[in-house]
Amino acid sequence: MLPVLLYLSMICGSPSHERTLAGIRRYCSMRGWEAVPVPREEVSPETLPDLLRRHRPVGCVADGVACRAYLRPSLFRGVPVSYIAYPWAIAGKHPNFHFDSAVVAAAAFRELSSGKPACYAAVGHPLSWNWSRLRVKWFREAALASGARCFTFPGRPHSAAESGDAFAARLVPWLSRLPRRCAVFAACDAAALLVARAAAAAGRTIPRTLTLLSVDNFAEICEKADPPVSSLQLDFEREGFIAAKALVEGVARSDSDNRDRLGPLLVARRKSTRGGGRHEPWVLQAVDAIRREACDGLTVSALLSRFPQSRRNFERRFREAMGHGIHDEILHVRLEKACALLAGTDTPVGAIADFCGFRSYWALDDLFRSRFGTGMRAWRAKNRQ
Repeated sequence: MLPVLLYLSMICGSPSHERTLAGIRRYCSMRGWEAVPVPREEVSPETLPDLLRRHRPVGCVADGVACRAYLRPSLFRGVPVSYIAYPWAIAGKHPNFHFDSAVVAAAAFRELSSGKPACYAAVGHPLSWNWSRLRVKWFREAALASGARCFTFPGRPHSAAESGDAFAARLVPWLSRLPRRCAVFAACDAAALLVARAAAAAGRTIPRTLTLLSVDNFAEICEKADPPVSSLQLDFEREGFIAAKALVEGVARSDSDNRDRLGPLLVARRKSTRGGGRHEPWVLQAVDAIRREACDGLTVSALLSRFPQSRRNFERRFREAMGHGIHDEILHVRLEKACALLAGTDTPVGAIADFCGFRSYWALDDLFRSRFGTGMRAWRAKNRQ
């Protein structure tokens, strides 16, 4: 039997759940583990001892988005645990991953500012979650730092959260007063759907008099709006990968990954920003394929042959969405696996290139020297677990 890693999630059924689980499975495949998701109805402080007894896991990832079960570290009885979006007071010194609100807001501002709007506005979630307030705060600061005006929709304290209908009703007069050519940032897709509904009631035409961008890129929400809403695709797969990785590699490196990488993956452009869906679905499908198959020898040419696009056009669109090229993404995934094998296994250094899709040991060692300033053997000696 393979060693088991338990994924204890409060968000089963959400698109983010499936992508987070895919990231956990990607790391488990590198370690020779099996990722076992546990449905939310089976996760509670009372059921956790039985889950640990039945599965005897090497570690657990507890995903606490909108959580109803606070799984304190003491409940795991010494089994390593990392958290996703749990309150810091609960997680304590254990790794706790969440998307950096400042990074998300900065990406949203860059995207909206490319349309050269007259001003900006920001709208949070009706329930006034902390992450929502922070995204609004950082977006406003980015807009003000550029010298532009930014209007923020007044939220309510979380204890006084209102229904979606009441929230939309309050939005109508506020949206009607915004200047023409205002770029609106919604902290999540659910908030953007309410903004689109309220804009229609306020007589504001999207995208002619207002443009609208949100976060999460849940297609079943974004496509329901009229017009469909452009949205930042968060890197949920990466979130799951580094949460699993932290069980082995510890808090220090996982904290660094959290700062550097947990932000948007790409922008799904739809009609609310005059985007017309230019980046969906091909770029996201390409990223998924790279993360699954890069270490099996996937090449740029083989990847591009799967899509009905010219090579030049697809590479341009990929770079525009991701901020780097297709070959760079393939190398990143291969290097990631090489680091995991060097740090966490006894695989001979000379054989690691074969497991990661590199042509030779020397090609991989040269990449290590260019990225880390040291060869593979020296890197292993420093980072060995």
